[in-house]
Amino acid sequence: MRFLIEGKWLDLKEIADREEKDVKEIKVIPLGGTDLSSHFLVLIRTQEPPHYHDHHDLTITLIKGKGELYLDGKRYSLMPGDSVLIPAKKVHFFTNTSVVSALLATFSPSYDGKDSIKVKEVK
Repeated sequence: MRFLIEGKWLDLKEIADREEKDVKEIKVIPLGGTDLSSHFLVLIRTQEPPHYHDHHDLTITLIKGKGELYLDGKRYSLMPGDSVLIPAKKVHFFTNTSVVSALLATFSPSYDGKDSIKVKEVK
């Protein structure tokens, strides 16, 4: 999948293939953005902790791999090309079921990494 950002094309699958050897659990690669949105390539070998974002909507697109997304009490199987809108305040996490999964994560407004609230229990 190619992603045009800040005037240049990025091949997200190529980046994921190159970076996956360095992923122990989760690796986040900033791609750029504006004041209104920010974009990251997230590589997951294991599972994210359950969490939510109080002030940010999040859209994820699975670029490579496969896994399960837990969102607001339900589980969804994801395959490459699937996209999901995760509204602010909705508990979610991704569990990888392949070697390494790669997701394009787009936050709105722009995300500085400080609005991730971990949740101890999920129902």
